[in-house]
Amino acid sequence: MTDSAPLLWYNSGLSNTYDAVRLIREAAGGALRVLASHGEPQAPVLAAADLALVEPAGSLSDADYVAWCLGVCRRYEVQLFIPSRRARALAAAGAAFAAVGTRIQAFAPATLALFDHKDALYRDLVGTPIPLPAYRVVDSLDAFDDAYADLSTRHPRLCVKPTVGIYGAGFRILSETADDYDTLLGVEPSVISLHAYRSALERTRRRFELLLMPFLPDTERSVDCLAVAGRLVAAVARAKKGRHQLLETAGPAVDYARLLTERYGLDGVFNCQFKDQNGLAHLLEINARMSGGLLYACQSGVNFPYWNAAIALGLAEPQAVPPPAEGIAIAPVQGVVTVAAGQWPTEPAL
Repeated sequence: MTDSAPLLWYNSGLSNTYDAVRLIREAAGGALRVLASHGEPQAPVLAAADLALVEPAGSLSDADYVAWCLGVCRRYEVQLFIPSRRARALAAAGAAFAAVGTRIQAFAPATLALFDHKDALYRDLVGTPIPLPAYRVVDSLDAFDDAYADLSTRHPRLCVKPTVGIYGAGFRILSETADDYDTLLGVEPSVISLHAYRSALERTRRRFELLLMPFLPDTERSVDCLAVAGRLVAAVARAKKGRHQLLETAGPAVDYARLLTERYGLDGVFNCQFKDQNGLAHLLEINARMSGGLLYACQSGVNFPYWNAAIALGLAEPQAVPPPAEGIAIAPVQGVVTVAAGQWPTEPAL
């Protein structure tokens, strides 16, 4: 590796960026370098990268954070920037980054806003071949009660989640018979009694907007995707089977992921989630980022982070990506890394 090798930057935001950096460096063999930044000096990703920066402390405005990132790109001659933190603000400043020689790989701000709001995404897909779950948007206790009365007559189990959220935060399965004490003990942490949920809505002073929908009972598939300018280059669906996941490379979920890639002109590594009901794979959401389970999909033989970086930097063509293997059962293991605090430079805020 030389200092002239192209430089890719991942900023703070995702816990699995450590895995992405490690996978890229193992595959690249010095053909490219990785800069990682994080707000915590002990973050494992800093030790995994070729270059590391501690992000400025305190709460910067979007404008100040964009200015800081521009300064980093200019100083270190970053050629490809794949942001997680403040992705929408950074994507909106794409022209300013291009002026200093940096390409930002992020979905357009309007696309990010659409994917962030699950109800807006569902509305946008009405009339397309993509199966969608039945749902109601609720923002008050009365609206919740009306929607529950309607949907519960047609579906045996209902669930609820925020219209905006990641990592399953706020997802609950509603039960008319659940024991609230079991919920406190974490016996079934995703299940909550209808009475307890209604009570929480009644007592909160916070504004909320929720999706109430059927709990789809069958297989969940998380499709990890690599795309170039609206063309799906590789996709691996992870069928969740309890403690393990089964890798698939074909089927309705992959077909729908291809349609979504084309419809929204998607580029880079992202994830689509589906859940089956009555033989149909219903879209749950599109995640404009690497999924938490991307490391599973890489066991197919496709190193998604590496190929994405190599193609975006002009080091490889899309047709060089190998076909993924399927039928592999994957289970997680636990590991640790040693981190050292205080040895990384802090680039000052501008």
